[in-house]
Amino acid sequence: MITTILLYIIFGLIKVLLIPFTLLPNASLPVDFSNAIVSASNYISAFNDFIPVNTILIILGLVLTIELFINIFKLINWTIKKIPTIG
Repeated sequence: MITTILLYIIFGLIKVLLIPFTLLPNASLPVDFSNAIVSASNYISAFNDFIPVNTILIILGLVLTIELFINIFKLINWTIKKIPTIG
């Protein structure tokens, strides 16, 4: 449930950031970029037989979330140590 909310927030932010590009009359991706996405999806689909792609994405999301919280914790501790009256 929490991951669903986080994904909705991320997708919403991406849509907001891409609004200026959708207003352009002739906005399109280069052919090489779309070919790269198609070939990457073919490579990823080969792994789907062994480990489902959904599982890989969930594990990757959890690892990135844990790393993000560890780095935020380190940043907060670093800023607390830089304040002369607290540290």
